[in-house]
Amino acid sequence: MKKIELGIALIRSTATGTPRWLVKQIGNTSKPNLIIGNRLENESFRETVTREVGWELELDRKRDFLVSNMAQINLEFIDRLPGNAEKSHIIASFYNVEMYRSKVLEQLSENKSVRWIDSVAICDGVTREGQILDPIVPYLINRSSVIQHWESLER
Repeated sequence: MKKIELGIALIRSTATGTPRWLVKQIGNTSKPNLIIGNRLENESFRETVTREVGWELELDRKRDFLVSNMAQINLEFIDRLPGNAEKSHIIASFYNVEMYRSKVLEQLSENKSVRWIDSVAICDGVTREGQILDPIVPYLINRSSVIQHWESLER
């Protein structure tokens, strides 16, 4: 049985008053996804998230962001990931990531491949504009309950 080990970055902004989550579209044809990395040999899940956030967002891991010391939640289960025909042994760790400086937030706002979407879109797998997210996003989010629909509801 195939083993899949994923480190997942939860990058949140509350600048609009309600939580928004960062997703990134890689290339013109892919669907937006959270920053997710496959854990390398002898690497912690936290190191996976740190590596992927720095690389995917072109940020300096020592100055621009901070990955929490502990996972928000860890999952371990056997199932089929969306798009896979066979069951796999899946281990997923979700880490909160905080951006340090306003310059970093400006850089992200200018990045055309980055979007901030609400919790409803994350959980449902489709943005308010109808853009479909990578199916692994709602699958893992709903399996873990790490993000809830109600978090972005207007108060």
